[in-house]
Amino acid sequence: MSDDSPTERLRLGETVRKHSGIRSLVTGMGLSLALSLPGAAAADAVDDAMRQARQDVEQGRCEQAAARLRGFAGLESRAALLAGQCQIRAGLYPEALTSLDRIRGADDLSREQVGDVELYRGVALYHLERYAEAAAALDSARGLTGEEAQLQLYSGLLLLRDGDNDRAAPALEAASRLEPRLTEPVASYYAGLAWQGTSERERARNAFQRVVDLDGDGPWGKEAAKLLESTELFPYFVRGRAGVEYDDNVLLRGSVTETGAAILDTAGERDWRGVWEIDGGVQLWQSEDGQTNAGVTAGYSGNAHADLDGLDTHFLRGGAYLSRRLGPQTVAQARYQYGHAFVRNNDDYLQEHLGQLSLTHTWQKNGTTFLFADVVSDDLRFRNVPVTDYAGAPGGACPALAPGEIGCSPTGVDERNARDRDGIGYGVAVEHRYLVPLPNELDDLFEEVEIGGGYRFGFYDSEGDEWEHFANQLSAILEVQLPLDFAVLTRGSYTRRDFDNPSTFPDAETAGQVYTLSNDDREENEWLFSGELVKGITDNLSASVAYQYLDNDSNRDAYNYDRHIVGGYLNFRFD
Repeated sequence: MSDDSPTERLRLGETVRKHSGIRSLVTGMGLSLALSLPGAAAADAVDDAMRQARQDVEQGRCEQAAARLRGFAGLESRAALLAGQCQIRAGLYPEALTSLDRIRGADDLSREQVGDVELYRGVALYHLERYAEAAAALDSARGLTGEEAQLQLYSGLLLLRDGDNDRAAPALEAASRLEPRLTEPVASYYAGLAWQGTSERERARNAFQRVVDLDGDGPWGKEAAKLLESTELFPYFVRGRAGVEYDDNVLLRGSVTETGAAILDTAGERDWRGVWEIDGGVQLWQSEDGQTNAGVTAGYSGNAHADLDGLDTHFLRGGAYLSRRLGPQTVAQARYQYGHAFVRNNDDYLQEHLGQLSLTHTWQKNGTTFLFADVVSDDLRFRNVPVTDYAGAPGGACPALAPGEIGCSPTGVDERNARDRDGIGYGVAVEHRYLVPLPNELDDLFEEVEIGGGYRFGFYDSEGDEWEHFANQLSAILEVQLPLDFAVLTRGSYTRRDFDNPSTFPDAETAGQVYTLSNDDREENEWLFSGELVKGITDNLSASVAYQYLDNDSNRDAYNYDRHIVGGYLNFRFD
């Protein structure tokens, strides 16, 4: 099921996010050093050396473990094999590859041990991201090594990486059955991803359920649980929230009154309001190969103010999407959305059309990247109010002013057309998110830590000169999953807007007098921070408190303002 939020797509685990956990798998690898003893008299000494070597391996003393066996004639190559296996356990992949390369095809190794050398070379090469060489090494080990589970696991991982889900899924399933003590829950997790890629939803769910059963409270189990939720047989999603907010600048009012546009006095900025929103979608079609799907989305949001009820707003949305999986780790999507907003008494406020193309790619080890390009058409369904022009009266006095006006504008300024905000916006953006590997010592403090950042460029081509501008935005996120189903979600951004024209709003007004306008183009620097503390109640329900701060630093006083919003919400989601 696809939806419009990169954060949700990431949370649903469209592709691999726990790849670094493969490293922990090698700590459970068996050490296959079948020995052909030179004589019964040496058996006790060799057995003692093997016992001590295994103890050295468990403690990561790879060179010392190998040295214990080199003292026995005919065991030199076996010692190098032990060293290579130990180094893989320790994550020393370049060193392991060096140890194993020295004994490829050695005469003093058995046929099975020759296969083991190639197998573990393939493992080391895989972790060094030398995938073609890893595949060749694993092929060389086939039919020789006795560690079939490891061979199937890494063969499946390579096939999954190459997008060959049809062959990857059976290989990973075989790895999970042959030696679950060594391969699980990793094998079942990636088998689930492979089954997803072949549109075998039932098999994918079975694989993810095995991971949850084996590692329910661990990182693999938690990630599999999210994927299990998203792998419905009839995909859909519904999510929303309802709550109460306090806003200290509902009108986004600057340090001067916006002449001719005032609808309330300056004391009418602060207010409480109830807020609510709901979004949903359902997949209606899927191609036979399971790689393409399409569906529809819909949503509604609204608010009700305690005092400023003239600003109560309702926004209805509806749209459709087309999604295509380009590979096991890459998804492309096109979507369209129509929105219609109205205020109290059913007065039209806004009609909006949005078209967006997106590309999501999850890297093997380095998180997920999102690319976006979009076009937005805005049609505000009201007319701006003109300001009385100066008529050349002696002393700069204004003629009779309209209600709400303080002064009059210079002659020839057409506020009604200049302030027309209708237009088309064009944007491109990139965002990257990364799940930070946490040391074991922090397991009791943090369950997950995700960081991210992005850049967006936009241009808004408005009907009126007041709003035409370029924008550059930088953003950063930090999300922390805590014990007891708590989470902290934060986001910050800086936006620079360069407008093409001066503003038609003055920086100062004198009652009954003509005001002056600056010749400088309008410029704005916006700083935005939001933070939310979320407490999970059930699998589908959570409660949260949130704070948002906005500082819009403008060279025109009408747009120079800040804003604080605090709120409490009850959130729900089903998917």
